Amino acid sequence: MLDVYLFVTPWGEKCMQSEKVMMDFVHNVDQKVGFQIIPMLNMQIVQDYLHNNNNKTYDSYNELSADMYNMILDYKAALFQCKRHGRNFLKLIQQEINGNQLSYSKQLGSKIAEQANLDLEMFETDRRSQLAKDAFKADQKTASEMNVNISPAAVIFNDDDDNCGILVEDFNNETLQQICQDDECPLSSAISFSHASVSFPHVL
Repeated sequence: MLDVYLFVTPWGEKCMQSEKVMMDFVHNVDQKVGFQIIPMLNMQIVQDYLHNNNNKTYDSYNELSADMYNMILDYKAALFQCKRHGRNFLKLIQQEINGNQLSYSKQLGSKIAEQANLDLEMFETDRRSQLAKDAFKADQKTASEMNVNISPAAVIFNDDDDNCGILVEDFNNETLQQICQDDECPLSSAISFSHASVSFPHVL
């Protein structure tokens, strides 16, 4: 079994694309895959987005940081109901923020929760709960332990071997497959692709 961790900023076009790429990768491998999307939040991420050309709504570091944090808590609350609902919630709210240039708000989170078919009473209880805050802290600790400093980034482990894993910081579907099929990659003997979208020899 493979464990895949995708680290992203709470929102951003590049991270949305990385989520699509990783889902394609997960669906193309033969092995059973455990997949998690982990939003990261640190000073560099906030500053980078604040000065990003796609940023049309924020000019305050503190406001942006607070909104990203609260959106992550909403995502964690959605995940408590099930992973599928959580990922759908994340996709929908990213579309509103990136595609429609909306600012995050508690009201927007509630609207998306309804669209994602969440139990709204449970969502409202969980979204600012200590459990959600602890889940956020655990995610940031995981990023630190895996030496992930930028996003998007992916960490892929072979669950049968704790020492068998890779960190990929700048990737698309093609490069992921190249890396995992390269003889020097620690995952090359543990992963295969049944419906790979590209075909090539070991080239890295």
